[in-house]
Amino acid sequence: MKPGRVARASEAIAASLLEDMGFRVKGVRVKVEVSGVEVGEVDILAEKGGETYAVEVKAGALDVSGVRQAYVNAQLLGAKPLVVARGLADDSARVLAERLGVEVITLPDSLPLTPEEVHEAVKHAVLEALEELASRLFNCPTLTREEAETLEAVAASETIKEAGERLGVTVEDLAGRLGSLRRRGILQGGSYKRLRVQASLTLLCRMLRERGGAAVPRP
Repeated sequence: MKPGRVARASEAIAASLLEDMGFRVKGVRVKVEVSGVEVGEVDILAEKGGETYAVEVKAGALDVSGVRQAYVNAQLLGAKPLVVARGLADDSARVLAERLGVEVITLPDSLPLTPEEVHEAVKHAVLEALEELASRLFNCPTLTREEAETLEAVAASETIKEAGERLGVTVEDLAGRLGSLRRRGILQGGSYKRLRVQASLTLLCRMLRERGGAAVPRP
């Protein structure tokens, strides 16, 4: 079984639910790009009544971080934000969703996965995470000051917009920096959450190397 089985199952259910509600699914796992640089991914792109919706799918309840992610990705795609989830995690998420105009559709309580499928999905996800951790910690790149500051901002921010604000640059400028880091192989792309993990691991490797960690070889 491939990684992401649980996520794909949730997305399939969400797509079916949206179609039952009159939406037309235009695409799944749609890349979000700024100035030609990938900065994120939207689970589903759908259309209804002449409006385009950027749809985020959450297997659990929607929290404040998820609301922000849905809003920012929709803004970058020029679409309306919509989330399919198992309700809202708390009042903070509800208030923010209402303020930002993020529509929330409740996902069915059960997913069509057997215990064996869940076990395999979790196992593959853990192995993938361990492989990336090992790769990052044993392949430390030399960073310029700007690259280090960019990675620190990404690692500490929940959205690309927040990271840009930390650095005092526009989203477009930050996208350019991320593109440069990708070309150097320091970042591999993917969702913003994945970029945060990659940035954090790269900074951890750098910190261990600077402290003389014997287990981390120098490039």
